[in-house]
Amino acid sequence: MSEATNDRLNPVPSGDFSIHRAHRTTPFTMPLNHYHEAYEIYYMRSGERYYFIKDRTYRIQPGDLVLIDKHVLHKTQHITKSHERILLHYRDGFLDPLLGGAEWSPASIFEHPVVRLTMKQQSYVESLLDRLLEESRLPTPESPIYIKVTLAELLLYTARCIREQTHAAVRSEPANPMFERISAVAAYINDHYANDLSLTLLSGLFHINPHYLSRIFNKVTGFSFVEYVTLVRLKEAQKLLLAGDKNVTEVAETVGFESLSHFGRVFKASMGMSPKDYRKIYGS
Repeated sequence: MSEATNDRLNPVPSGDFSIHRAHRTTPFTMPLNHYHEAYEIYYMRSGERYYFIKDRTYRIQPGDLVLIDKHVLHKTQHITKSHERILLHYRDGFLDPLLGGAEWSPASIFEHPVVRLTMKQQSYVESLLDRLLEESRLPTPESPIYIKVTLAELLLYTARCIREQTHAAVRSEPANPMFERISAVAAYINDHYANDLSLTLLSGLFHINPHYLSRIFNKVTGFSFVEYVTLVRLKEAQKLLLAGDKNVTEVAETVGFESLSHFGRVFKASMGMSPKDYRKIYGS
């Protein structure tokens, strides 16, 4: 992998905000199976990529804005050899000083995973992102406040852009019926994660050869079938652990793990700690 540009600096403490620009000149597929507790904004400046979000694959082109909600599985894969993008994360509470009492919540925009911007909209969004990058790269005493104000403006402007988009303009999946079938499989997994979800079962339900389903699922989503099922279950387990209404054994059963020991091993391998320690550290 080659990166012509890689700026990642953050004047805001506690990891509540980060922004990262990258210009990669060789093919790159995101290596990690990915979801997190922060909101993600991804802006494509050049090149094209496939972006799998929850249960659907989108073809992302220059000028597209990708909005990833908290705890949503996502992964990118290359189409063109090179691409340039800006990646931004922020956490709950970061904008409370500005928007805490507002009637409008920025969380609503993350119901729209992909926004295809007009040329005019692209210019304005890029100016805001460049401002955020500059404040992060060369922070001053005013930078933490300036970043909050600029991020709030970006979210508000994005909300207006979404209202101006037609449904057809927002959706940008590849024109391939197999992408639709795999989206249906992924959606079924998201709705039935607590049940038995073997490859054999899903191939029968969707009338797809199991070996072909395994191969095409990985090609379309970037995840293996087993990885995706496991990550959906782990994501739901995290929510239940933080809620505190069930003990660890009940959490494991509720999200579909066959045994407590298997749940513990998989959870620790993914999170770097046991379910009990995760609840102790991050639970309310």
